[in-house]
Amino acid sequence: MSKIKILIVEDELIIAENMKEMLHELEYDVIGVACDKDEAEEILKKEIPDVALVDIQLRMGDDGIVLAESVKEKYKLPIIFITSHSDRDTVERAKNVQPEGYIVKPFEKSDLYTSIEIALSNFFRSKSTNPEKVEDNYFFKEYLFVKKKYQFEKLRIHDIMWIKSEGNYLEIHSLSNTKYVIRSTFNDLFRIIPPKIFIQVHKSYAVNFDHIDSVRPNEIVISKETVPIGKTFRENIRNKLNIVN
Repeated sequence: MSKIKILIVEDELIIAENMKEMLHELEYDVIGVACDKDEAEEILKKEIPDVALVDIQLRMGDDGIVLAESVKEKYKLPIIFITSHSDRDTVERAKNVQPEGYIVKPFEKSDLYTSIEIALSNFFRSKSTNPEKVEDNYFFKEYLFVKKKYQFEKLRIHDIMWIKSEGNYLEIHSLSNTKYVIRSTFNDLFRIIPPKIFIQVHKSYAVNFDHIDSVRPNEIVISKETVPIGKTFRENIRNKLNIVN
């Protein structure tokens, strides 16, 4: 599992550090803290976050709303404004950027959590054609954002080892030995994730090509675990894996 990546753009260092600590406690990954437009752009050149938390008033006279508009347009990611201002003029200017959230200082850890999770959910729904949705889980770029308990967890597609079908649900087994359960079918899931990565080996199992250790007559070995091979899938497996006698 990969953590949700957060960029903080906040010029008050005490608030920024407090926010960073809260986010770490919530198990988010803070990729950087910027005090102004230039620092934010330097961080974004190195790594793209999943969410940006942006203060409206920044040092050097930088306007957080202008910065957020530029970031949202260029990087296509959700924006949450952090501000001490809730006056009508500021709110109206912020609304023009169509942010996914707006938090007024002072705030609590719970405010950050709910704002980030709702922002991710709203952002994915607004991009319903890309990324796509499988029930309450979303595929975005190379990741599947899986709803687990009360928050989204970011699962790298290439970290999925195998998938087991249980009726209308799928068990997803990952490299971290974490098991995710989502409401979906193979057909629905394979419509949105790269099909060349996976091969169905049984009516109830599909495996990731990259993680196959060995193939036996009736099973596939992945990380010391075995996945059964169905009789009707054997020929396709031989062809796909270029198995020769």
